[in-house]
Amino acid sequence: MERRSKVIIIAVCVAAAVGIFAYSQYLSATHLSISILESKIIQRNDNNSLYNMTLQFQNPSLLPINVGQTDFMISINNENLGMGTLQPLVIPPMGKIASQAPFTADNTILDKYNKSNNTPNVKLTGTSKYGISIISINVPFTYYPTEQEAREFIHGP
Repeated sequence: MERRSKVIIIAVCVAAAVGIFAYSQYLSATHLSISILESKIIQRNDNNSLYNMTLQFQNPSLLPINVGQTDFMISINNENLGMGTLQPLVIPPMGKIASQAPFTADNTILDKYNKSNNTPNVKLTGTSKYGISIISINVPFTYYPTEQEAREFIHGP
């Protein structure tokens, strides 16, 4: 009976340790910071513009973060400008990593704000899939570019 109790105690401790690790990874993922380093138009046709954006992710935790495929949307003044996908990446502990993110923009909306001298409200939203041990979770994020980043995104550098 004593041996069985020890096995149960060890199993509970291991499960608690895995739970604490998974929760700390989740907290790290929710505190990840995102910024737009660069965005440039690669191709433009009548309807759409293909951008190549460089997004930078900063990991504030002491653990590496394994980010799975990330689907994102960029909107201007609550109008859907377009969508893109970021491929999986691993962000080192207390580190930064930059990644290319192709993005297709609707020229109708882009041109509407390109003609304006005012800087509109640009918002990047999405959902990242994170691998934590043997499970995967989806973590939504929202990033509001600085006024300069928004201006460069719409009007070009």
